[in-house]
Amino acid sequence: MSNTVLRRVVRREMHSPRTVMLVIVLVLVAAVAVYAGIEVVLHLLGAAPLLVSPGTAVAWVATLPTAEPRSTIIAGASAVAVVGVILLWFVVAPGRRPKHALGVSGHAVVVDNGVIASAVAARVRRELDLPKGAVVVGIGHRSADVMVRPEPGQVVDRAWARSIAETELDGYRASPRLKVRARVQQSAERGAAP
Repeated sequence: MSNTVLRRVVRREMHSPRTVMLVIVLVLVAAVAVYAGIEVVLHLLGAAPLLVSPGTAVAWVATLPTAEPRSTIIAGASAVAVVGVILLWFVVAPGRRPKHALGVSGHAVVVDNGVIASAVAARVRRELDLPKGAVVVGIGHRSADVMVRPEPGQVVDRAWARSIAETELDGYRASPRLKVRARVQQSAERGAAP
């Protein structure tokens, strides 16, 4: 496989498609088009409209700029504008899945953030000689948050915990690169939490 193909595969695996949103919008547009078509056919046949005749609907739309109360018109226009901005956001913004591409081999390797978090937590826990559950790692799109909860009496250096996590993540060569934040929660702080 060529590098171009691998890059495309990795990108498709790491970004969610907009298929669901597209289908919803297309179904709504199709429903409006079908309704409008039914109303036009009923008007041409001289039958009563389902909701409103096409002529009445066009006349109503034409009178909207001068309609009263203005606050209702402004509220409706604002609602349409918000829906438009939301749809535009879905078109422009990338839909990211909770995954990272790893540069550990010449093959395409995409790993779930939970797997990376578990591996980093295990490494930090082993290096600091902590019991299971004492290290919790959260992986975001560009950051890794390491929370260390040592046993009472154990002293853990935050910088050392951060260094261990960075070393582990550097070995993965994750794309995009992850910035590590480390925190140490002492037993007294845990007892004070509600």
